[in-house]
Amino acid sequence: MPLCLAYAVGVFAFFSLRFLVPAWPPLLLLFADLGPFLYAPLALLLPLALISRAWPAIAATLAVVLLFLVIYLPFFLPAAGTLPATVGGSVTAMAFNLGPDVSQPAGLTAAIAAAGADVVALEELYPAAAQAFAVALATRYPYRILPSEPGANGLLSRYPIRDHESFRPAGVGRAALHATLDLDGDVAQVYVLHPEPPVIALRPRPGVVRPALYPAHLEAQLADVGARAASASGPALVMGDLNMSDQSRPYVVLRSALYDAFWEAGWGLGFTFPVNRRIGPLGLPGPLVRIDYIFYNDALSAAQAYVGCGGGSDHCYVVARLERREVAAVGR
Repeated sequence: MPLCLAYAVGVFAFFSLRFLVPAWPPLLLLFADLGPFLYAPLALLLPLALISRAWPAIAATLAVVLLFLVIYLPFFLPAAGTLPATVGGSVTAMAFNLGPDVSQPAGLTAAIAAAGADVVALEELYPAAAQAFAVALATRYPYRILPSEPGANGLLSRYPIRDHESFRPAGVGRAALHATLDLDGDVAQVYVLHPEPPVIALRPRPGVVRPALYPAHLEAQLADVGARAASASGPALVMGDLNMSDQSRPYVVLRSALYDAFWEAGWGLGFTFPVNRRIGPLGLPGPLVRIDYIFYNDALSAAQAYVGCGGGSDHCYVVARLERREVAAVGR
């Protein structure tokens, strides 16, 4: 079947270009963000190839199945974490995009309390939620950064916050939050980010108009924050809704400097967005993509990570338990 052969050639060409082309063109970036859905046609093409008994078509589709397994099977294998801790002590982190302004933030408060994290990164924080957290979570999180501006980044912490600042990574885009924590005597750096998503636009060419993705600003911001966290002398966390898939170029940039907690110690695809979305009376399926993350540097090791959905947000949250270890004993 020509369709099966064309699909297989297209998939392998796309996959090869990701490694052969240093600067991914916009169309390649767009396909990369499709993630596992790029392989959805297999559900139709593989049965058709088997029914047709056309061996070239069967071989081509099975080759794509094998490629899919190579890429995504590790997400479903037992997670071993990164490296064993050598210092002792652990910290549990949570990244939670609270979603659009929620007038009744009780569900968000309950979800955060139930997760029991030591440090909670908040994105899309609105005044109603900030006020609710300041009251309902005051005992568990005596140290808080809860800005009053709508849609800001915030932080809840069991550990003392020595200082904090707002800055623009790479000098562009939305502001990020940087906080310095006293982690039982260690100085820990925490970065909370919610960068603007890559621009999806129609790219006109003579005789054709095609969609393309432009993530240059996102790559620059994540490279900046990744370098800051990787060079920290103690524990460092980069958390938030990073508006990138784990198959994207910006993800490659950040993971070259830091560890992805869910990849190291989670199970499954880790999709976090969207949830609780509706069109009229119809609920939309989800989550369908992974865009919320917890990254960490060499001073930590992921022991456990999971995704939870609840509280009324349109995002699921990510929770990771991280063990502390000697920086001098390891390296990327």
